[in-house]
Amino acid sequence: MVAGSLHRVVIVVALFLGCGLTSSGPVRAADALVAVGDELAVGKNRTGETCKLRLVESRSDLGGYTRYSLFCEGWTLPSGEIRRFGVNQGYTVEKLLTDSNWEKSYSTRLGACSNVEPTTLGVMAAPAGLRDCRRQDGDFRAVVVGAIVGRRGYALEAFPTNLPVLEAGVEVLEGKRALADAGKPSGGLSGAIRRAETMVDSSGKLTAVGEVGAHALFYRLGTLRNYAGDYAGSEEAFRRALEIEEKAARDQPSSGRTMCWIALNVGYQQRFDEAEALFARAEPLVKKGFVAADLPLCLAHHGNVEHARGRDTVALPYSEESVRLRDQRGGMETTGLAHALVSLGRVQLGLKRLDEAERSVARSLAIVEKPGQDMEFRAWWVGESREWLGRINMEQKRYADARKEFEAALERRRLLFGDSITVANSYRDLGQLGIVEGNLPAALQAYRKEAEIRATDPVAQSRARPATMVPYMSALFDAAAADASQREALHAEAFAASQIPREGDTARAIVNMAARLDAGDPALGAAAREYQEALRKRETTRRELALMTLAPPDKRDAVREEQLKQELQQAEKTVAAREAKLQSDFPRYAGLVSPRPLPLDELTKLLKPAEALVSFFPTREATYVFLVRDGTVRAHRASVTYAALDKSVRDLRAGLDLADGQLRAFDVAAAQKLYADLLAPLGPGLQGATNLIVVPAGPLLSLPLGLLVTQPGTAPSEPPEKADYRQVAFLGRQVPISVLPSTGSLRSLRAVAGRSKAAQPFIGFGDPAFGGAPGDTRNLAALGSLCRDGHAVDVELVRGLPRLRDTAGELRQIAQALKAPESDVILGAEATEKRVRSSDLSRYRVIAFATHGLLPGELKCKGEPALALTPPATATTDEDGLLDAGEVAQLKLDADWVVLSACNTAAPDGKLGGQSLSGLARAFFYAGARSLLVSHWAVATQPTVALTTTMFDAYAKNAAAGRAAALRAAQLKLMGEQATSHPSFWAPFVLVGDGGAP
Repeated sequence: MVAGSLHRVVIVVALFLGCGLTSSGPVRAADALVAVGDELAVGKNRTGETCKLRLVESRSDLGGYTRYSLFCEGWTLPSGEIRRFGVNQGYTVEKLLTDSNWEKSYSTRLGACSNVEPTTLGVMAAPAGLRDCRRQDGDFRAVVVGAIVGRRGYALEAFPTNLPVLEAGVEVLEGKRALADAGKPSGGLSGAIRRAETMVDSSGKLTAVGEVGAHALFYRLGTLRNYAGDYAGSEEAFRRALEIEEKAARDQPSSGRTMCWIALNVGYQQRFDEAEALFARAEPLVKKGFVAADLPLCLAHHGNVEHARGRDTVALPYSEESVRLRDQRGGMETTGLAHALVSLGRVQLGLKRLDEAERSVARSLAIVEKPGQDMEFRAWWVGESREWLGRINMEQKRYADARKEFEAALERRRLLFGDSITVANSYRDLGQLGIVEGNLPAALQAYRKEAEIRATDPVAQSRARPATMVPYMSALFDAAAADASQREALHAEAFAASQIPREGDTARAIVNMAARLDAGDPALGAAAREYQEALRKRETTRRELALMTLAPPDKRDAVREEQLKQELQQAEKTVAAREAKLQSDFPRYAGLVSPRPLPLDELTKLLKPAEALVSFFPTREATYVFLVRDGTVRAHRASVTYAALDKSVRDLRAGLDLADGQLRAFDVAAAQKLYADLLAPLGPGLQGATNLIVVPAGPLLSLPLGLLVTQPGTAPSEPPEKADYRQVAFLGRQVPISVLPSTGSLRSLRAVAGRSKAAQPFIGFGDPAFGGAPGDTRNLAALGSLCRDGHAVDVELVRGLPRLRDTAGELRQIAQALKAPESDVILGAEATEKRVRSSDLSRYRVIAFATHGLLPGELKCKGEPALALTPPATATTDEDGLLDAGEVAQLKLDADWVVLSACNTAAPDGKLGGQSLSGLARAFFYAGARSLLVSHWAVATQPTVALTTTMFDAYAKNAAAGRAAALRAAQLKLMGEQATSHPSFWAPFVLVGDGGAP
C-alpha cells in the first residue's frame, strides 16, 4: 500500500448506504468547491507544508455526496481526505467509525485503531468521534474523525499533522469560516485538534507529509527493482524507506516487513549471514504487527534465501508456513498466495519432490493468469511461475514442456524488462536445456545471447559471477574438443566470456567505491545520476507499455500505446547518449563500474612483441587457463577444482609466511605440481616471452606465480635456515611477471603509459600508533568480520592492532636510497587518514604504505578493503583509522609506484583475501597510480629493503626495460644469495599493474 492509496477508493452506492446516506439539500453558498478539480488553499499543516483541498468527486445521484482530497507542499498524492454526505436522523458517530462501509474502506489502509474517543470538530463544536490508527505502509500515525453536523455527515482521514487544515475545510463547507480566512490559523483548538496534537512519534517529531510520500516511492522503487532482478538497487531503496520509518521509532512492526525485503535482497547477493541477522530482527516484529500479510511474506522471503543458500531442508518449514497462513484466509486465491506457492515450489524442487513442486507452481500460475487486483505483480509473476515450472519439467525429463515454459517466460520477461538480467537468466535455462537434450548448437546459441546481455546490461554485468558463466564455458570447451577446425575460434570465445564475471568481494568493493566517487565529484555524480535516471525512464516506459499490451482488448488504448512506443524509442536513445557521455567524459569511472571484455584483436594490439598474457578462471569443477600471444588464444581446461586450488595455495603459503619469525621448508614438489597442472600444457607459448602478464582469479590472487617451479627437481634437504634454493627452477627466474586485476585494465593502464612527472621522489606512511602486541591478530580478525556498511568503526579495534615497529626503519632506508628527505617519512601518531588526504600526493613518484592491509577473505555487508592508519581519539565517517578503497580512489596521484608493505592477502582466519587486494588495486589505479608493489605475507625487514631499493635503482637505470624487469632484477639478486634464496624472502612482493616496457 502506498501513501497515495487514499485516492484509490472506488465509490459505489452501497458504500453510502452503509453510512445512512440521505439527501443533504442544495449546495450552500459558502461552498467554495463546486466543480470537480476546484481547489481551496487551507493554509499550512503542523509541519509547515502548504496545503490545498481539491474536490475530486461530486455525485448528485447520491444525494449530494462529495469527496475532497488534501494535497500538501506540491506532493502529487493526497495525504488526507474529507467525505461529505447526508445521514438519516438518529445515525451515530459510533456507527460511522466502527460499522460502516467507510470503516471497511479505511481498514484496508489503516490498522491498530483505538476505540472511538468522543470529541468535537470545528468552531461549531460538532459532536464527533476519533480513532487513533496506524498506516499499514510504514506504520505512520493516522487519525480518522467522524462528525455529524445537522443532517450532514463528515468522514475525515489524515495524518495527525493535517487535521487542522482539514478542519478548516469543513468550516468553510459549513459556512462557519469565510473563504478569505480559509488558510488562516484558527483562533482556538477543537477537541479533535487537541487530541491530534498529542499524536506525535516517540521521537517527539511530527511526521511530515513529504517523508510519507518519499517512503511510498522508495517502497515502490524497491519492489520494482526486485522484480527486475536488481537486488542491489532494491536493497538501497528499501534501506532508504527503513531510514524514514526509524526516524519515528526503531523496531516498529511495519519496519519488520521492510527488513524482510532488505534481507531478501541481501541474501540474493550472497551475503547470507547478514540476511540471517536481518530476518532474526524482523520476524518477531511482523508477528506483533496488525497487517496479516506481513508474516507470510517474510516467511516466504526467508525460505527463498535459504533456498538460494542451498539449504532446502531449512527453507521448507518457512515456505510451508507461508502457504498455510495465506490459505487460512478462506481459500482466497490472492497474489500473496501465488507468491508463497512459487517459494514453496522452489524448495520442493531442490528437495526433488517434483510432483509436489509442479502442483505448487502450477497453482500459482493459475492464480496470476486470471484478471484481478495487483496487475503489475500478476504480469511479472506469470513469467516467474513459468520459469520455475520449466525447471521442474526439465528435472522431470519432460523437455518439450520445459522448452515451452522457458520460452513463454522469456517472452514475458523481455516484454516487461527488455534485455535485462531476468532475460539473461531465461537464456541460461534454455542453454542448460539444450545440454541435457544433447543439442549443443542450441545450447551455445542460448548461452551466447545470455553472455551478450551480461556483458552490456549494467545490472546483469554487476551480478555476473564466475559460476554464472561455467555452463557456457563448459559448452565451448566441449564444442572445441569435438571440432578441431573450430577450436581456436571457440577458445577465443571462451576467453572473452571469462572476462565478463567479477568475483563477489571485488564486485562489492567496486560498487561502494562508485558510490563514494559519485558523492565526491559533483560533475561525475551528476552524469552518473543522469544515466541512472535514463535507465529508470526506459524501464518505466517499457513496463507501462507491456502492461497495456497485456490488458484485455476493450481496455487497450491504441493512441497511448503508440505514444509509449515512441517514448520507449526516445528513452533508448537517451540511455545510449548518457552512457556515451560517461564513457567519454569519465572513462576511468566507466572502466571501473562497467568494464567491457577486451576483444582479442584489441588485446593483440596492446601486447608488445614477445609479451604474453595468461588468465585463470577457477570453478567448482575445473580451472580454465588461457594464454594469449601473437594474436592467438591457447586454452587448457585443468582438472583442478576451486577447492583443490584453494588448498594448494594455502599449503604453499604455509611454508612462506614469516609472521611468527620462523622460516619453514618450502614445498618444491607441490609448487612444481601446480605448475604442471595449470601452465605446463601451455608451456610452448611461454618460451621466449619477455614479459608475462598474469590475470589471476580466486585463490591464485593470493599467490605470486613466480614461485611456481617449472621443472621437477629435488628440494633442499637442509634445515630451512640453511637450505639452498638457488638451483630450483622457479618461474620467476624465467620471465618478468606482472599482475593485472582484470584483462580490461590493460587498456586503461596503457592509455596512461609513461613515467611520472612528479618532482619529489618518495613519501612513506608507516608504523602507525597501534597498541597491540606483535603477532596478536585478534583485532585484525575482528575488523575483517565487521559489518561496517559505510559507517565509522570502533577506533579501539584499530588502535589495538599489532604494532609494526620495523616498518619505520624500512621506510627510512627506502627514503635514503631514493634521496628523499626524512621529513617525507610519516610515522607513528602522524600517519593518519587526515595526513594522507592533506598531503599533495601527486608530487611523489613513489608512495609507500607500510601498515596492515584489511584484506579479509570475505568482505561483509558493503565493506571495502582498507589500509589501517593511526586512529583519531573519536571516530567519524571521514576519519576512523581505516583508509577504505573508496577513499583511496578519491586521492590524486601521479606515481610510478605505490608500495603496500606489511599487507597480507591471507586473513587471520586463514581465508584468502586476494579478491580484496584486487579491489584495493583498482582503487589505486583509479587514483592515478601506474603500478603497485604488494606483499602477500609478512616479510622480513632487511630482505624487503634490499629488494625495494634494488628494484628502484634498476628502474632508474633502465626504465625502458619495464617495472616487471626491475622487480625481477631485484628478485634474482636475492635468489642468487643462499641466505635469501628461500622464496619467503624474494617472492612475497608482486607487481600489480603494467609491468612492460613504456
